[in-house]
Amino acid sequence: MHTSTLTIRLPQTQRTALKETAERLKKSESELVRDLLEREFGRHPFGTLADGFAGCLASTPEDPATSDPFRDAIKRNNWRPQ
Repeated sequence: MHTSTLTIRLPQTQRTALKETAERLKKSESELVRDLLEREFGRHPFGTLADGFAGCLASTPEDPATSDPFRDAIKRNNWRPQ
């Protein structure tokens, strides 16, 4: 793997956190930063992840006489007192 060097300035608190985290994970600071960058750049925007679900749930009230077991389960499992 061909690599290049990048120099950055960090506040002391971030540098300390980087050092402590790298030690705890038994990684070099460089390896930890590479892993964090890879994870960040590998992310997909939420819109891309949720694209297949857009419009799946009705947002208008339905006829109360019509009961949908799935919708009832969602309400039952996510009910919060007000």
